[in-house]
Amino acid sequence: MSRRSMRRPGSRRSRGRRAALPVVLIGAFALSACAPATDAAWRPAAFPAARVAVAEFPAAIDPAEVPALRPMRIRNDEVGVQARVALPPGRTPLGDRVIGAVRDAIGGREAATGLAYTPQAHPRGAGLGDRGCIAGSTRLAAAELLADPRLGPANGSGTAVACDIVAAAGPYLGVRLRTVSGDATAISGDTSTTLYTDLRTGETVAADALWTPEAGPALWGDIVEALRRDAGALSLAPVQAPDEAGLAVIGAALARSVPVGGAVVIEVPAGFSPPELQALGIAATTEPMAVAVPREVATPYLTPFGAGLAGAVASALPYEAPTTVPAGAQAIDCELVPCVALTYDDGPSEYTAGILDELRARDAAATFYVLGQLSRPYADTLRRMRDEGHEIANHSWNHPSLPSLTDEQVAAQLRDTSAAIQSVVGTRPTSFRPPYGEYNQNVLRIAGLPAILWDVDTFDYQRPEVDTLIARAVDGPRPGSIVLMHDIHPGTAAAAAATYDGLLDRGFSLVTVTQIFEGAMPTSGAWTSGR
Repeated sequence: MSRRSMRRPGSRRSRGRRAALPVVLIGAFALSACAPATDAAWRPAAFPAARVAVAEFPAAIDPAEVPALRPMRIRNDEVGVQARVALPPGRTPLGDRVIGAVRDAIGGREAATGLAYTPQAHPRGAGLGDRGCIAGSTRLAAAELLADPRLGPANGSGTAVACDIVAAAGPYLGVRLRTVSGDATAISGDTSTTLYTDLRTGETVAADALWTPEAGPALWGDIVEALRRDAGALSLAPVQAPDEAGLAVIGAALARSVPVGGAVVIEVPAGFSPPELQALGIAATTEPMAVAVPREVATPYLTPFGAGLAGAVASALPYEAPTTVPAGAQAIDCELVPCVALTYDDGPSEYTAGILDELRARDAAATFYVLGQLSRPYADTLRRMRDEGHEIANHSWNHPSLPSLTDEQVAAQLRDTSAAIQSVVGTRPTSFRPPYGEYNQNVLRIAGLPAILWDVDTFDYQRPEVDTLIARAVDGPRPGSIVLMHDIHPGTAAAAAATYDGLLDRGFSLVTVTQIFEGAMPTSGAWTSGR
């Protein structure tokens, strides 16, 4: 072994190492004595919480839980359209906008087919008595909506209009409408409109009008930041302001706003792809995305209407249903829906109350051509007719053949009857029906009122079997028909419920004579239908 490689105990190098060790230890103790005390509660700084969050789409409200809505349904297989909507009672701004959307859909089909739309009734068994919104229908896939016979056009080809109730709190009501066009091979159109109304004032706005102009850019940034966090990005770089295309995207999202609980949920369309997410390699969204904007975040950007609506929903205020309007006082467009006017002669009688019960159960209206001599004995029945919105008209005093009378007698028959009716219900009739349908020009001249006849005679006065009577009353009418019956026969009363259900099933709305003339009764002449 080399002498150079040998180290004896006690050599200078060994002694140096032993001498350095105390110095190192002394230095370590000195440094530890200078270190600050540790804080067991210390945590690293966290990113601020995202202000919005991806959420589930709010469920639609069951229409059965929203009282006083008037359901409507039309189907026309010639132009290829079916629409199911719900309207507030009476004539309202919201109702006008809903009807406008239905008319726009019809107009599109008229242009596509070259055919003019007219109301269409269908054979018995059509199932059109089921009307109004179907909860969740506006969230169906477009092809599914078209193919559903409850919602779509015949054979799934044409245009469907569906509706959902999205808000009902305090005085506020919200409705979403969706219009889908196409067939089994392709969807050619798919649009949604969400409308809100304050039933106290009538103010009605689209969903994007719940927000101020500053809302779009601000919420764009919040959405991008939330998605960036969800992707695991650690960047605190400011989000770029949306460009023109981005503003259109966020505008479409705000146009689908729905308040729910303590938030307003907006629906961001598919294809959302801001630069910040592109930089992270995140592909554009392929489906609409629900984003919940908490009320405290939304409030600075809500209009007064929007704040009131969001507050009512957040507070779960009970819905303030509007006052119902009797069926006979509703604004019915018989050029849009198929209408039929049921008329009853020769009463009132002991059977009239039962007929009124069945009409009321279906929110339907009729016209009663009453005899003047029965006005006093059945005054309570006449007042009930009035209160429930039915039309009361003149059928002479005691049912003579008017052409066989003198001018003075004709005048007395009609004058005294109108006066007797007015004394009970407060208004005079605006039409008359000559007994037996017999009249001449002299009778019309003396009456000074339009003579309302009929185009469907059930011949109930011949006392047919109830099933025969029902078939005549249900199968005979066309849109605009006036049906003759008599509320003095037990068979007619017994047939009432099935008659009304059968007509509703065919798609008819049961209206008064005035309604079948679009609310403007003719001032003279003789009329057999509203066509």
